[in-house]
Amino acid sequence: MALSAQDKILYVANKLGLSSLGQMQGSTGAVYDVDTDVSGQIFSSASRHQNPGVTNVTQNEFEVNEALLVENIAFYVRDNSGNVRNFQQVYGSNAVIVFDLVIGNKRVMKDTPVFGSGSPYTFANVATATVNDGAEGTAPGVLPRHQVFMEGAGILIPPQVQWYVDYRVFNIVTGSSIFISSASAIGCYLFGTRVLLNFNTTI
Repeated sequence: MALSAQDKILYVANKLGLSSLGQMQGSTGAVYDVDTDVSGQIFSSASRHQNPGVTNVTQNEFEVNEALLVENIAFYVRDNSGNVRNFQQVYGSNAVIVFDLVIGNKRVMKDTPVFGSGSPYTFANVATATVNDGAEGTAPGVLPRHQVFMEGAGILIPPQVQWYVDYRVFNIVTGSSIFISSASAIGCYLFGTRVLLNFNTTI
């Protein structure tokens, strides 16, 4: 029998001795950050960014009674002007991201490749792309904010434990590494069920 997102969160919380977590409010949540330093790590330097266009976290560690069950992992490209770019257009159709998700001192996902183009349109930029419809010319379209996407991760980031993503970009045909430019930096979303500090006992 499969565990629900809430069951997984409560199970880990009980193992950590966080008995009050079950009294907190759970909801959909996401964290994101961009590797503007081109260091090969995302989230580890989030505290230096302090810019909602780059990240929505002030540190790569949740507070007490705050956690995120990661259900979707998405990567995207952000240029110096803050525009979200198509990953395949920037780095080529043969580009693949291989990443590790590190929580605490353990790699909970290792050498995981992500190939596919972004879907669903959870973080879409509306009317920022143009769609060529042949004889009619171009029209505003929808550009997925994440361009390479993985779902069903089901990994919990517990409270007060640092996490980050290590990544590499390769040409899947030749096997060679692809140079990452600071002008087209790689960003990452971790999306899923998040428990937030809430004094209402509604669960």
